[in-house]
Amino acid sequence: MRRSTIFPDDYFAEGLTIWNNSIIQLTWKENIGFIYDLQTLQQIGNFSYQGEGWGICNSDETGLWLSDGSGHLQNSNDSTISFIKSLEVLIGGGPSERWNELECLSNNEHILANKWFDDSIYLIQTSSGFVCQRVDFSSIREQYESESSGVLNGIAEDPITGNYWVTGKNWSNYYEVKIEFSNISSNCQINSSSDPPVDCLDCEGENQIGLVYVTILLALIWLTYTSISKRQTEKPPIVSKDEQEGGEDV
Repeated sequence: MRRSTIFPDDYFAEGLTIWNNSIIQLTWKENIGFIYDLQTLQQIGNFSYQGEGWGICNSDETGLWLSDGSGHLQNSNDSTISFIKSLEVLIGGGPSERWNELECLSNNEHILANKWFDDSIYLIQTSSGFVCQRVDFSSIREQYESESSGVLNGIAEDPITGNYWVTGKNWSNYYEVKIEFSNISSNCQINSSSDPPVDCLDCEGENQIGLVYVTILLALIWLTYTSISKRQTEKPPIVSKDEQEGGEDV
């Protein structure tokens, strides 16, 4: 660990991202975000937003994207961090809610995201809101994590290798994965039942050829860990049956 900073106890820390040589940090229900100097971690500003703050990522071309647990992603593409645009996320042409962790991809056209209480990650096209691909990582959690581990909740793109790091609530490890996306055309859409297989290279007896090749590595990525560690024991309330029937689940 090179540097650290103490987050105020009055706030519930949520997603963070790097933006304009700064670190952007969300809070869950306080409607305020904090800006830190990238080198010193000293707070240098703050900003406000409507609704809850869950995940955030930054694209060089399309700006900041924020999730609030709803079926929309908010977008800010200016220097003032004003989330005035909204993108509805669609799976198979229909709405889908509870979008959580976000990772803007280096191609500036897609976002990797996960849904709360879901071990999958989804490839979202930012120009349309369509979900182009889904990858299920539940087998990794079930095989390599303990019974106390929660759902997947961390995604980061490695700019050097082009691979991705994934982790989750109370997971003991980080996993480096290679994903070969195959459905990224302009009209990409998946069916809600689409579920590409996961091929774990270190699993005995596995003989699947899939879209995901998993190499298990142990690592500590401090910034990613601090962005999720304060929500280890507290979770948003589980939606009621009536709310689910309103379209919150895929």
